[in-house]
Amino acid sequence: MHNVEGQFDVAKLTTVKNQDHAVLTLGLSFGDVDRDGDLDVALGNWAAGWYRRIPGNESRNRVVFNDAGQMNGSNFLALPTPPGETLSILFSDINGDGNLDLIEGNDFDIPDAFFIGDGAGGLAPISFADKIIPHTTTTTMAVKTADLHNDGVPEIYMAQIAGRSSGVSKTLKMQKLAAYCDTIKNPQDHATCTKNMEIKTWYKSGNNFDPSYASECQKLTGRDQAECKAMLIKDLAIQRRDPEVCKLIPKSQWSAQAVCNIHFWPARPITKAEADASIPQILRSNVLLTRGQGSSFTDEAETNGLDVGGWSWDTKIADFDNDGFQDVYIVNGTWVPNEVSPSNLFFHNKGDGTFSEASGPFGLEDYLMTAAATSFDLEGDGDLDIISHPVNGPITVFKNNAQSGNAIAFDFDDEKGNRFGVGVKVMVKTTDGITQTRELQLGGGFMSFDAPRLHFGLGENTGIVSGMITWPDGEITAIGSLAAGARYKITRR
Repeated sequence: MHNVEGQFDVAKLTTVKNQDHAVLTLGLSFGDVDRDGDLDVALGNWAAGWYRRIPGNESRNRVVFNDAGQMNGSNFLALPTPPGETLSILFSDINGDGNLDLIEGNDFDIPDAFFIGDGAGGLAPISFADKIIPHTTTTTMAVKTADLHNDGVPEIYMAQIAGRSSGVSKTLKMQKLAAYCDTIKNPQDHATCTKNMEIKTWYKSGNNFDPSYASECQKLTGRDQAECKAMLIKDLAIQRRDPEVCKLIPKSQWSAQAVCNIHFWPARPITKAEADASIPQILRSNVLLTRGQGSSFTDEAETNGLDVGGWSWDTKIADFDNDGFQDVYIVNGTWVPNEVSPSNLFFHNKGDGTFSEASGPFGLEDYLMTAAATSFDLEGDGDLDIISHPVNGPITVFKNNAQSGNAIAFDFDDEKGNRFGVGVKVMVKTTDGITQTRELQLGGGFMSFDAPRLHFGLGENTGIVSGMITWPDGEITAIGSLAAGARYKITRR
């Protein structure tokens, strides 16, 4: 859909060819991977999640190239790794050579994948034999890269659904599920939440059909009852391994019908060669990959206090208290375990390479199971706010009321490359001698994007003394002294 002076013409949609029979694209990332001046897109394709953990070729991911503003999907690169259950995908320069690389985060039994870019649109997969990535997460929901230590070298953070088996409930903030709706003040939202939680007490989604559910469906009315019956037929078909049962689902219940049909599509098992090349996955925690002197990474999540994410869905990394170090915010979006709900988590960067869980002190303790979030300066007051989207509950706005810490922000207008400067790297230096580095990314979150803007917390510094912009094509622009408390637009002509 083309934007013409702020107006979108729905009648003029441009379709982008995806993988044949692709079910759904749940992960997107934008970047100039071939360095020709316009934005390309990585499509992270999904199959059917919980119901079909080994997908077929229809969920093979691809990169679609932008040819001077034309992006119809005819010019693409099919990624050579196994088709995924991709929930997050991210263009980022992970090895520091100036070219965009690609990280693909997959759910369930499909391994995550890492690709090194050559700057011309080529992406070579990293094999376990390369000894670059030691392991990744198993049920990957979000992938982020950020310079957490202010050393100029970005870390890779991978968040996953860790599960009760990991023992994380001993560390996580938890509340009883019976109190889940108590914090919702709007009467209509509260009533909807209560109704959904009542359904949750008896309906356990999955591949098992329980005949007792049918009588519970009858207690519902209207749309709720119709959806309930459709879901039960879908569960029955899967349990009986009989695709003919899917035909009993009314056409009006297209979502349940689609999940039912897709479950019986041909799967594509991972070959032995692919398995041998795949990077191992771990179940028990999130992963923080830190690059050493060479090209290899090590997992320092536990050492740095970022291993516990609970049932991590989306992740945001930014300097929320403007002290000069980036923090980590994780939303926990699961409906499982059934007896408790975990709080979303905020990890404060202590400035020494480690993090402390500080959800309560920062006003971010929140037990609404949350799918996605976005972060930006909503009020224009120099600090970053958060908008979260719960699974069962209203949109929530967390206003940042920081009383200390200065900041500076940058927008970009690149007339020689992609207009918003996606892929630029910016380094700034403050009077206390600390340097900070940011990369402008679009992607990596679960079903979420952040504004194409770079935010730097400066602590007590009143500005920056110098800086440097590295544009996606490698051109460098120097920045002089700039005062804090402002958002600057950097234009390249």
